[in-house]
Amino acid sequence: MAVAYRYDHFRREVLKEELGFRAGPAPGDPFPAFDLETTDGGRVRKSEFVGKRPVLITLGSVTSPMTASAGPVLKRLYKEFGEDVEFITLYIREAHPGERYPQPKNFREKLVNGRIYKERDRIPWQVAVDDIEGTLHRSLDSKTNAAYIIDLDGNVAFRSLLSNDYDTLYRALAEVLTMKRGSVGQSEKEIIPIMRGLGELYDTLDFAGNGAKKDFFHEMPAMYGLARAASFFRPLPPLARVLFTMAGIGAVAGIAAGVLRRRCY
Repeated sequence: MAVAYRYDHFRREVLKEELGFRAGPAPGDPFPAFDLETTDGGRVRKSEFVGKRPVLITLGSVTSPMTASAGPVLKRLYKEFGEDVEFITLYIREAHPGERYPQPKNFREKLVNGRIYKERDRIPWQVAVDDIEGTLHRSLDSKTNAAYIIDLDGNVAFRSLLSNDYDTLYRALAEVLTMKRGSVGQSEKEIIPIMRGLGELYDTLDFAGNGAKKDFFHEMPAMYGLARAASFFRPLPPLARVLFTMAGIGAVAGIAAGVLRRRCY
């Protein structure tokens, strides 16, 4: 059953829709035209950059753990490419709405959430807010944290399912700056990027509100438990939190298996 675009409660079907690109502009296709309000009260348009400089557009929201995990990666890329590439985050629907940050009912509420995201994550580039119905987002296949690089002709040069993969985005940006025009492919890598997001999951759900935690626990209890355990390693980077947690679970499982074997023999 399809989930409504502006859902009030997270459902596991949302994650199923994240498994690979199914629609939207592919590399070589024109990126949709846009004219959007930014969180600082200005406007940003695709036409401003055609023929002038490439653009990196990433998707995100304040209740998305993938967005939270992408922040440090994108800031690092911004320091390296920000003089030559325009960085824009497109603020979309809430990934995990809760009582603190429910799904916006109108554009003004969405704009406020976009401002909170920019301030919370200390985003130094423009944050453009999609309209309440998600017109641009839906034309891009409605992914939660995808990244698109637009070339000088206004076409998609590269797209990635997730924007917290530093190595992939670095290589793509470097190629686009060298080529100026043309496609450099796409990435649908998920395992490591998702694990990185999982390290931010519990804290992000807690930020959104108890309702967001209850919804996720109801839909994906095992993943919720892993995220909760990983949160105890909070001083570590997100990916390391998850790896330490999984190692701990593996060690406990190994000990338990050894005990059972001894009892059997």
